[in-house]
Amino acid sequence: MTEHSSMSAEETIRATLQAVAEPLLLIDQMGRIDFANLTFQSQFSSPSDQDSLASIFSIDASSFPFTGQTRLSVAPYELIVSPVAETSLFIVSVKSLDIKQLLDSTLDIALLVTDASFRITDHNETANLLFGYEQGELVGMCPHGLHDQEEFDQRKQHLEQLNLKNLSTADILLLHGREAENEWTYHRKDGSTFNGRLYMTRLDDGRFFLFIADISSQKQIETHLIKSERRFRLFSESIVEAVIFHDHGKIIDANRAAEVIFRTKLEQIKGRDALNFIHPDFHDEVSRRIELHRDDPYEVIGRRADGSPVAIEVFPREIVTEETPIRVAVIRDISERKKIEVMLEREKNAIMRQRDITQSILQASNEGFLLTEEDGSFIFMNVKARKLLDVPGIAPSKIQERISMIPNLDLTTRYEMLQQVEELLAGKHSELSFRFTLQRPNESSHLYFEFYATSIKKERSRISRHGFLFVFRDRTEEQKMDQVKDELISTVSHELRTPLSSILGYMELLRYRKLPAEKVARYVEIMHEEAKRLTTLLNEFLDIQRMEGGKQPYDFKPFSLRQLLVDTAEAFGETAETHQIILETPDDPVTIFADENKVKQVILNLLSNAIKYSPSADRINASLKTQGDQAIITVTDYGLGIPQNAFDKLFTKFYRVDNSAIRKIGGTGLGLAICKEIIESHGGAISVESELNQGSTFTVVLDLDSRKDYAK
Repeated sequence: MTEHSSMSAEETIRATLQAVAEPLLLIDQMGRIDFANLTFQSQFSSPSDQDSLASIFSIDASSFPFTGQTRLSVAPYELIVSPVAETSLFIVSVKSLDIKQLLDSTLDIALLVTDASFRITDHNETANLLFGYEQGELVGMCPHGLHDQEEFDQRKQHLEQLNLKNLSTADILLLHGREAENEWTYHRKDGSTFNGRLYMTRLDDGRFFLFIADISSQKQIETHLIKSERRFRLFSESIVEAVIFHDHGKIIDANRAAEVIFRTKLEQIKGRDALNFIHPDFHDEVSRRIELHRDDPYEVIGRRADGSPVAIEVFPREIVTEETPIRVAVIRDISERKKIEVMLEREKNAIMRQRDITQSILQASNEGFLLTEEDGSFIFMNVKARKLLDVPGIAPSKIQERISMIPNLDLTTRYEMLQQVEELLAGKHSELSFRFTLQRPNESSHLYFEFYATSIKKERSRISRHGFLFVFRDRTEEQKMDQVKDELISTVSHELRTPLSSILGYMELLRYRKLPAEKVARYVEIMHEEAKRLTTLLNEFLDIQRMEGGKQPYDFKPFSLRQLLVDTAEAFGETAETHQIILETPDDPVTIFADENKVKQVILNLLSNAIKYSPSADRINASLKTQGDQAIITVTDYGLGIPQNAFDKLFTKFYRVDNSAIRKIGGTGLGLAICKEIIESHGGAISVESELNQGSTFTVVLDLDSRKDYAK
């Protein structure tokens, strides 16, 4: 047959295939696509120049070359490959397999069938096992929900940028690659992940068919293959794809597999210089190897007939035929291996980064984390746990041994904790929760911890080994908050009940008894004072609540701090029958920019406390002075004084000095906390100096109004 008639025959074949309603391909014997009819293009998308039967349907390379009629099952399709008479081409007919039969089969891959809206309607038992769901739980789910969300969103964004339009979830999974890009990260029901390879197609009725293979083991194996690949090739030279015979670089003969690597006909390879199939950058190295008859394998960049590069590995040998030495180069295309190496290196770096991030998070956590084997042996321990469980000398390597050596843990608690841990390790429980207290040496306060643990194991795993996660959580601050709440309840119930009881008592006397006028006046005065006391208590509770909620309003304006102190001291002094207020102020008005009423509230509280806590004295001192750009107010009494160990807590809510003389005086413990909040909200500071039975001095520091310089 002439070339013209052959071309005419092939054109006739293409036109015939185009008119057929079923999807058809025209390929060569190595599976390279020569033509695809419109039905195939609409169902599988238009093949590119680089596409082949193997890339679209993931067919093993061992199926090539085709020599006669062949049937291939590549779920959910069956491919029927038939030679075309008087040509070197083959027709591929794509038949859909029976889906119900596939779902009932024992394939070790997950098969999913969805409706047109991409919701799962049916699946095989392997899907339940692979994803960890019970029978029927997958039905109604969108397959998108099984993917890693972050990975899916990144690929979706990339595809939509390429296509310049929004794509549906089904479109993303259909379009995103046919080779390495069809590998995804999947989530099981228990939160664990695995690597899977997805193959998906749209069925004739608008439904979708997906099958997902777990390739996690393959990923692990690939890392070992890289190390053993060279040794394997040396032992398996007879099955390397290309074999070239040459004499000092001039090619004498080659096998058909060389056509695949260099993408040219065998006739175009024979008789040519071997350097024609080597990239120019490597000509000198290859020439030197040929001249020196070196037998060690090496890697270079080859050059195909179309000029494109290809990574190859060369195993040179010398054989003797008919007493004539001939050089043999056994060549393997390692392009895919190089891709895998790059991909594995990228995955390795990503895993290392993920490991570093996870460890950084665990190390920075305020909780102690321990991961152990099933016998309690440590696998991982973060800094917080190490600080709690480390002991001098050679530390034991098991959790139960470390617990036995936790310092400052009482024997009863230690025994109960060890008993629960031993029961957990023995499998009697799947988790535990335990609270304990540690006494800090030389300190009155305790440390409070919550200790809980849970077992970690793979569901439906053939391996019985598992481990445990132990967590130590410091709940000391929570305990303090609980104590504050208890203090609040106690204070409120006591401090509010006292004035209310007094008011009710005197009201009953006025209601049911006839009393002289002077007693009535005295009782009314007492009721008035108790009502004012009750109002003050309520105002303090409301103030502290607003301050903690960040809702306390402040009305800032310039005013004379000297005048405020004088007026407040005079007004307060009129009611202070037992004490004289000795006031010392400068002539300067001492202008500040602040909330006048709030500052007055602080001064009143300090004056009131000074009189209240100096019952045996007859005077208190108050002074105002300036120092640099600050105003300083001091209030000094000559009373009971405050112990040194109470200074740190004096300005906290509900705190009152544990002293019988002070306890008798009464109070909520909120006044100084409110003063501190007000002064610090103005950018100032409040402090105290005191000695027991020698009196106390409270100092308030506020900034002067710097704006007065601009007003001049």
